[in-house]
Amino acid sequence: MSMELQLIDTIFFSDKRKNLLLLLKDGPKTIEEIKTELGVSSSPIMTQIRILLKDGLLVQTKDVYELSVKGKLIIRKIEPLLSTFQVFDENHDYWARQDLSTLPPHLLDRIGELGNCKEIVPERTHIFDYPPEIIDALYRAKTVKEVSSFFRPGYPNLYLDLAKKGIEVSLVLERPIYMKLVSDYKKDVQEFLNMENTRLFVCDNKIELASSIVTDLFISLSLISKDGRYYNHEMVSFQKSAFSWGQELFGYYMEMSELITQI
Repeated sequence: MSMELQLIDTIFFSDKRKNLLLLLKDGPKTIEEIKTELGVSSSPIMTQIRILLKDGLLVQTKDVYELSVKGKLIIRKIEPLLSTFQVFDENHDYWARQDLSTLPPHLLDRIGELGNCKEIVPERTHIFDYPPEIIDALYRAKTVKEVSSFFRPGYPNLYLDLAKKGIEVSLVLERPIYMKLVSDYKKDVQEFLNMENTRLFVCDNKIELASSIVTDLFISLSLISKDGRYYNHEMVSFQKSAFSWGQELFGYYMEMSELITQI
C-alpha cells in the first residue's frame, strides 16, 4: 500500500482515529483527558494511538499526546472535508432529497461549516408554519435575517412583533412575495418599513432556495427538493461556524436586491 493510501486508511476508516485527531487539533491532551472527552476506555483508544504514532501523525511526551507537524498540516487540509462528511452523514436522507445546486457554489463548497444539524419536520396540520423550535429561538435572538422565495402565513405579523420587541429584523424577499404583502397587508408593511430596527430588500432575481434564517443564535435552512417541491423541512444548526455561513448567504442575496424604504 502506498503512503498516500495508508494515510487515507488511517484517518478516514476509523471514527476513533478521526475523532482523536480532531480533538488534538485544539492542543495536547493526556490519556485521561482523551478518554474523558471521547468517552472511550484505555484499551481501544491506545490501539488507535499506536497506529497514529507509527504513521507519524502524533508525538508522545510521557503521558501527553499531540499532533506532529505532519499531523497538524494534514488535519488543517482535511478538516473541511471531514466536516462535509459529517454534515451529509448525520442527515443523509434529507440531503439526498434536496437540490443542492440551489446554493451559491462558494457556500456549497463550505457546507461543512453548518456543523451538527437537526432536521425539523412540521406537523401536517401546520405544514407552512414556523416550527415551535424556530419560533422560540427567534424571540430569544438579537438579530434576525431571512431570505425567502415563498409566502408564509406568519408574514408580516411575526416580524412586526419581533421588531416591536427590539430585535433587529432584515428580510430579503422575491418581488412577487413583496407585492402580495403590499396587496394584502399594506398597513403592516408600511409600519415595518417605518421602524428603525428593520430593513426590507426586494430581489428581482430568482431566489433558488426556499428560505434561510440566520440569527445570533441559530441558522435554519430550507431547500427545494430535486423534484421541485417544497416540504418545509428545516435544517437547523446552533454552531457558531454556521452563523458566518448563514450571514454570507443572506449577504449574497441582499447585494442583488433593492432596499425598500417606502411603498
